[in-house]
Amino acid sequence: MSPLSGPHSAWWYGRAIRLYFIFSLVISLVWIAKICFIDSSNLTNSHSIVSNAADSAPRVAIDHSPAVGHTNADVNDPSLQLSGPAPEYALAFTDHIYCINEMSKLGRKGRMAELFNYMHLHVEMFSRKHSTHIDIWRDMINSGYDRALIVEDDVDFELDSVAVISRALGALNSTSADWDILYVGHCSMEENQRKAHSAYSRLYKSTHPFCTSGYLLSRNGAKKLFAYFIEHYQQARALDIQLVALIKRKLLKSYSIYPPVVYQRRDLYPSDDGLELKIAKKFKNSAWNEALAFVPRLANWVDPLDSVYLLPAFKHIPSWMEDGNTVN
Repeated sequence: MSPLSGPHSAWWYGRAIRLYFIFSLVISLVWIAKICFIDSSNLTNSHSIVSNAADSAPRVAIDHSPAVGHTNADVNDPSLQLSGPAPEYALAFTDHIYCINEMSKLGRKGRMAELFNYMHLHVEMFSRKHSTHIDIWRDMINSGYDRALIVEDDVDFELDSVAVISRALGALNSTSADWDILYVGHCSMEENQRKAHSAYSRLYKSTHPFCTSGYLLSRNGAKKLFAYFIEHYQQARALDIQLVALIKRKLLKSYSIYPPVVYQRRDLYPSDDGLELKIAKKFKNSAWNEALAFVPRLANWVDPLDSVYLLPAFKHIPSWMEDGNTVN
């Protein structure tokens, strides 16, 4: 009888299987040892060769300046600058944009011009000895604009401001809403107390939108305001308070965007009272801060003095900018 047959066959078969697995395990361990345990002397020698080569290589200064076509370029090179603002971009939501600027407010004109250029907004800097909103309303009417955006010279924008304003106007137009003024910038924390507009969740009927940092005005609204304030303007009262009074009396059809997309930057303008507005906590993505980060020539921004526009009464630099010099 064969040794692999009969009652002993199962024993021999099991033993053969165990021997096969033991042999396979030994072979696997040998290969693992060859792969994982590299000769440390060879590793040390390789490291020494690389180190010696690095030490003997010539030292080359690294130039971190921007490059165009693999060559070093001056950050003030015209090819690195943003293209000029396109009027068509602003026309997405308005016929014209005014920035009201008083010549005596040093530094603001330059900063706002750079901000508008970065945002590709074509803006008229409405600079006068004593600029008023009434002057702008008159100019808007005489120029035949159907609507105009008016901002003050101490503001900043949310990065998505154009898109938000366009959606708000689209919502008003889709429901054939009759409106005189749309506040895109204000300092009220309560503009969302009423029910949001059915076509856009950030659009509300105005409650008391104090501050005139930014607003869109229809032609009808401009005519109303100009006619009213020519007769009833109270110089002793702030303009924004008088506008809120008209809204409360339902003489002005007003809407507000909340949170707003235009904010006063009192931290940037020491000539103002400097008090932080509560609404500033809603400010998330500053267009000016992004411009400082991405435009090389604005990286070390210093407010220009706008000395060309100085009046004799403001010949001397204000105390908050004083460096011992005067503007000639």
